[in-house]
This record gives sequence, C-alpha cells and structure tokens, in this order.
Amino acid sequence: MPDLMVNLDGRTVPLADCHWVLFDADGCAEGSLFGRCAVDEEQAHQELRPLKRDRDREARRGYQVRLLTREQWRRDAKPCLLGRCEHRKGGAA
Repeated sequence: MPDLMVNLDGRTVPLADCHWVLFDADGCAEGSLFGRCAVDEEQAHQELRPLKRDRDREARRGYQVRLLTREQWRRDAKPCLLGRCEHRKGGAA
C-alpha cells in the first residue's frame, strides 16, 4: 500500500513520518501519537481523548491538534512531553 503523503510548510512528507500533537491554549504539548494513527485532526483528537466531553472541553479551552514533522516534534513537542519546556517552568509551583 502506498504511503499517504502530506504537505507541511511547503514540504511533502509521508504521514507515517509525522506526529499528531495536542497543544493546550498556551502552546504546551499534552499528548502525541504517530501520524499513521489518524488521517485528520478530529480523528487524532479522538485517539488522544476517547471521551467526547473531554474533546469538547479542550476545544472550548483553546486546545488544538496539529500535525508536525519529526523535526518540528523534536523542537516543539518533545520538551513539553518531557516536562522540560518553558510552559511548565513558568507554571511550576
């Protein structure tokens, strides 16, 4: 079966080489899954948050699901997921 391809920032890459990431309203990544696990933002959000009420609440609070390349994931999501981002440092008690 051929790879599904996506265009991100002017580059065409295989969806399997990407990651879906759930960001809160402050831009902090709260969840991630491999690109091949979903074909759009809605399906990715459902994989990350199976309960509709949780997805609806996050949407009201400004959460977004974005598709990132591996490089973008390493830069923008990995530090958050490891608890090493500026978002968490600023909110740590």
